[in-house]
Amino acid sequence: MLSPELAPPATARVLVVDDDEAVRSVLSQILEDEGFDVVGAAADGLEAVAVAERLRPDAVVLDVRMPGLDGIEAARRIRPIDARMRLVMLSAYDDATLQREAADAGANTFLIKGCPLSELVDAMTG
Repeated sequence: MLSPELAPPATARVLVVDDDEAVRSVLSQILEDEGFDVVGAAADGLEAVAVAERLRPDAVVLDVRMPGLDGIEAARRIRPIDARMRLVMLSAYDDATLQREAADAGANTFLIKGCPLSELVDAMTG
């Protein structure tokens, strides 16, 4: 067995949530290319809550605006599942009110879609 200082770092398990299938696919591929283990995907907030409950990922990337249950309300419901779970909100809108609502819902980070890849990676790892 490897000593802890020689063991490879654990791969963060990620759930990707966006109502746009193409965005889910691209985000999943980007995260996998960066070494994350994308363990699931969801198309809306209700599905995100159910999948997060079942899979217990290390991090969830949530689109803010989705039909039905939006990302902010999903974050509010996901946060109690595991307080250590990273919640990263993605939005097409640079809106201070949305950022405040996301933080109040328990999101760790709020990013604008199209941000530099390094910002997304940093948000995923804390």
